[in-house]
Amino acid sequence: MEKTEKKEWKWPLGIFIGYAIFVTGTLSFVFFTFTQETDLVIEDYYGATLTYQEHIDKMVNANLLDEPFTSHLNGSILEIKFPETHQNDTFEGRIVFYRPSGSSLDFTVSANPDDSGFQQINVSEIERGLWKLHVEWYADGTGYFSSQDLFLR
Repeated sequence: MEKTEKKEWKWPLGIFIGYAIFVTGTLSFVFFTFTQETDLVIEDYYGATLTYQEHIDKMVNANLLDEPFTSHLNGSILEIKFPETHQNDTFEGRIVFYRPSGSSLDFTVSANPDDSGFQQINVSEIERGLWKLHVEWYADGTGYFSSQDLFLR
């Protein structure tokens, strides 16, 4: 009968292989996290926190209106309705189309409603998906802010 030699596992080699797998995995994870793109909602967080109470006041003002701000998607036309009582010479505002999945798609439109408070915006060229409308306007020296979700199909 022939004796076969049994190879023994060398424990220092096992420790080295385990350590090499751990280091490779850790370095791969670090490389992966550094190559991920991060989009900030607001570039200057500190500056925004200093004026956040003003933002809250604008939201409260908009919620207290008898005739609220509304928006309605009619095909490829977004119909926006501002309160009729705000249609005067002191009206000014902006509509921000905010894309949560990519800040490079964000854009701003100035608010220019007609005499009855309506404004129409063609959204046929805008990428499909979820958008957030951030509407800020000033009338008679008072600021207003309203935010609504818009889903384009």
